[in-house]
Amino acid sequence: MYGRVRFVQVVRKLASPLVSAAALVLLLTALLGASSSSLGSSSLGSSLPVASPTVPNAPTPAASPASDAEAPAPSQTFLGMDDELLLHRLRHADIRSVHFSKGGSSLVLRIEFSDGSRAAFKPEQINPQSVPRKEAAAYQLSRKLGIAAVPPTVMRAISRDELVQKLDAESQWVRPRLLREAIFSAEGMTVGSMMYWVPSLADLRLDSDEAIRAWTVELSQQGELSDERTTLLAQLSTLLAFDFIQNNSDRFSGGNIVGSRDRRTLFFIDNAFGFQTDPHGHLRALGYLQRCQKFSRRLWTSLQLLSDEDLVFHDPLTGPLLSPDEVSALRSRRDRVVRYLTQLIRSHGEDAVLAFR
Repeated sequence: MYGRVRFVQVVRKLASPLVSAAALVLLLTALLGASSSSLGSSSLGSSLPVASPTVPNAPTPAASPASDAEAPAPSQTFLGMDDELLLHRLRHADIRSVHFSKGGSSLVLRIEFSDGSRAAFKPEQINPQSVPRKEAAAYQLSRKLGIAAVPPTVMRAISRDELVQKLDAESQWVRPRLLREAIFSAEGMTVGSMMYWVPSLADLRLDSDEAIRAWTVELSQQGELSDERTTLLAQLSTLLAFDFIQNNSDRFSGGNIVGSRDRRTLFFIDNAFGFQTDPHGHLRALGYLQRCQKFSRRLWTSLQLLSDEDLVFHDPLTGPLLSPDEVSALRSRRDRVVRYLTQLIRSHGEDAVLAFR
């Protein structure tokens, strides 16, 4: 260090002020560069991470691409297909033909798009048991709960002329009913729910008296789960909780519990009767929920993380899907399911109640 100071003194004596200043800059740069290099080598060689100071209300820094813990969540999928791609198709794909879908008292049309894919369209209609916006709300609720059993659903507007003109030959007989029951605006438009069409659905007959008695025992704390029934019963228990939260009392009215033909996958469709404004839940839906004492650990986690804001659903076409009273009642029923599972866990233990992953 003494040699460096002496060098500066010599420079000041022998050089002009300008040269002296330049020498000082060069000397200081060399000194700082050596210190920085020494510090950098020390940090790289340390095996201990250096914690950043915590600043209240400071924005969270963006995660490094190499960080597994902060990696973005994978896209939601339905039957292996990306939800967003399906939703875009449901909103915008050109309609090739319209077919009347038989079964039930609601007006349901099978839409075939120009690319060959299909959807179920429920127009706004005079039938009080079928409110299309609730189908879209049920889809959004299912995704908030981590449930992939409700097909992607959006709201879409279609003109009266297009529906009538593209009605296929087999469905011409339903034209008077379509014009009578669908509600059209002064401009001749109807707004309804457009749901991805699941092919080859089968009635799993889980709503027969014999089937109800069997799964009530299996899903009780005294019942045993067989390997061949566990997959199906895990989905059924989630359906019972889902139906109570959305207040769908129509599930066990016959033919509304459907799934794949191999009886391994349930699909939670036909939700247009839910979301009534009863904060305590319909007694029928509550009765079926209370038959079940075994649930999914994933569903339980989702219920605990679900905020009040998560239960406000919107569609780009229509805006809010539920009224303020419907949202308030939905939150109340969510809380009631949480209390029910909490009580079960206290009585029987977490592992016994959360029997499914």
